Amino acid sequence: MKHLFSPLLPRDPLQGPVLVLAAHPDDEVIGAGAMLAFHAGRGHAVTVVHATDGAKGDPESREHDIRAVRRREGIEALQRLGVGEPRHWELPDGELPEHLDELTARVVAVMQEIRPRTLYSFHAGEAHRDHRAISAATAAAADALPADCRCLGYGVNFVPPGGSLFDVTDTYARCYWALQAYASQNVYIDLPGMSEHRCRAATVNLDIPGVLYGKQFLDLRPHELREAHALQDRLHRLIQREAP
Repeated sequence: MKHLFSPLLPRDPLQGPVLVLAAHPDDEVIGAGAMLAFHAGRGHAVTVVHATDGAKGDPESREHDIRAVRRREGIEALQRLGVGEPRHWELPDGELPEHLDELTARVVAVMQEIRPRTLYSFHAGEAHRDHRAISAATAAAADALPADCRCLGYGVNFVPPGGSLFDVTDTYARCYWALQAYASQNVYIDLPGMSEHRCRAATVNLDIPGVLYGKQFLDLRPHELREAHALQDRLHRLIQREAP
């Protein structure tokens, strides 16, 4: 039995164009914001997709039009990372599994258009059903990716186990600033504060001076996506059977 600590990898091999698949405005910043700031700083073309309208992000109805608010916040947050406006697919929030065929077709089309060298999408172990639907669509669409695309599975509901770790100390401040743009969400949950705790905790097994913030991903190639998703789906089903 050997150690299974996530290796700290260099970011330099990551190339553009970059495609980022998110279910809701804020997912991509929570999961990969500091990395997107890195890509922007390198001049890589970054395309971000927000699959849903974010309509369920205001359970106490504080906003007159939460869809418009979340769209505006998402644009501002990405600007703070140095990334252009996202694409809005406007699928219904909370209902992506019911639209999985359409979602998968859209994912295939955007992969074929962008031909990304680096892809950020959800880890299949996510808890939110919309996040898992994006992961399922990504796995189903894997043949549309270039064979050498680096597929980095990020976590929002949890920190992805295993995989690869990247030092984001130099770009983390921009991620924190970007998360502050989500005022409509921060009234319910402290996104910047939680992100800071998570990125600091990611470095717990590192003893490298100056490495203060890290981001962890499941690091795969396109041909591995379907198998990884199938394994995680089996684990989900096992856990659900054993749950009280």
